[in-house]
Amino acid sequence: MRNNKFFKLSLLLLLLAIGNTAHAIKKCKDADGNWHYGDVAIAECENSKVTTLNERGVITEELEAPKSAEEIRVEEEASALKAAEIAQRAALLEEKRRVMSIYETEADIDRQRDNQMHSVERNIDVHRAYLKGMDKRIVRFERKQKEATSPKVKENFAQQIVEAKVRIKESSLELAELEAQKEEIIRRFEKEKEMYIALKNTK
Repeated sequence: MRNNKFFKLSLLLLLLAIGNTAHAIKKCKDADGNWHYGDVAIAECENSKVTTLNERGVITEELEAPKSAEEIRVEEEASALKAAEIAQRAALLEEKRRVMSIYETEADIDRQRDNQMHSVERNIDVHRAYLKGMDKRIVRFERKQKEATSPKVKENFAQQIVEAKVRIKESSLELAELEAQKEEIIRRFEKEKEMYIALKNTK
């Protein structure tokens, strides 16, 4: 007897569900502002929001309008920007951890900076001394070239002057690279010291 009542109740609920589905109405407004109802609404409003109503006019479902190409592009750009910001924060955190793992005090930073600076400055001094010596050599070659009476000797000094100028140019380029390297060392260790101090103060 109980099973019979359960069967009737289940059948009633099923009939109600079928009835609600059968009398469901879809409506939407197209791009021109015209309303459409029934099954044709989905076809007519493929780029608009579609609302489904039951027989009592109650909203049972709402399908949002598909996103436009511009909306998708904006969302993708925003997502890419957010990912870039997250990656940047992660890289900064990793850099901070690196600094704290290397140095125990600010003096350690200064010591490493001075060691690297000493090496670069020594190379700079070598290049400057070399360039100074080459300038003197060119002056000496030019004087001897003027004093020479033999065309062959004059030509030989002329060739040596050209070679000396080539070497001066090469050494000058190397000197410029070393000076740029020195400035980079200064900037890098200043940044590391600032980061170290900031981390130390946040503990």
